[in-house]
Amino acid sequence: MSDLEIKFLAFRVYRSADKQAFSRLHELHVERIRRFVAFKVARPEEADEITSEVFFRAWEYMTSQKVDNLTAFLYKVARNIIADHYRKSKRTEPLTEERAAVTATPGSFIHDLEVHEEAEQLLTLMAGLKPEHREVLVMRYQDEMSIAEIAQVLDKNSNAVRVLLHRAKQAIKRQV
Repeated sequence: MSDLEIKFLAFRVYRSADKQAFSRLHELHVERIRRFVAFKVARPEEADEITSEVFFRAWEYMTSQKVDNLTAFLYKVARNIIADHYRKSKRTEPLTEERAAVTATPGSFIHDLEVHEEAEQLLTLMAGLKPEHREVLVMRYQDEMSIAEIAQVLDKNSNAVRVLLHRAKQAIKRQV
């Protein structure tokens, strides 16, 4: 779906609290937001709960305020809810094996095994990174967000995001 169509659906939500438009936006973004959240919390149940909260808060906000970049807005809401979650629970954000399944793709048994092994290695490498480095790598390469979108989510300028991305890649190279 094009950015223009997404903006139109978001406008319909804002203008007339259109539930069908919001439902379509939810369908388009829920998997990406869920995956992003799953990389940040320990259990799948927490990820589901936080993802639901993201869309609940998005509905509340979007029916009263216009949103220009929905993707960046949803990621920003997700980051805030995750921060609240950890403030309340005072836990760290461990990377677990069960999140490796998020990146696995269906296929042959051998292919699935190779993907699982690669995902484990990647999760091990990412566990050694700073949280901000993990976050920027997931947004850029897993969720295929543009530098501008990431900048909007992180409240940084594009150059700062490029530097952060470069440092994250360098940190991974140092571990290998």
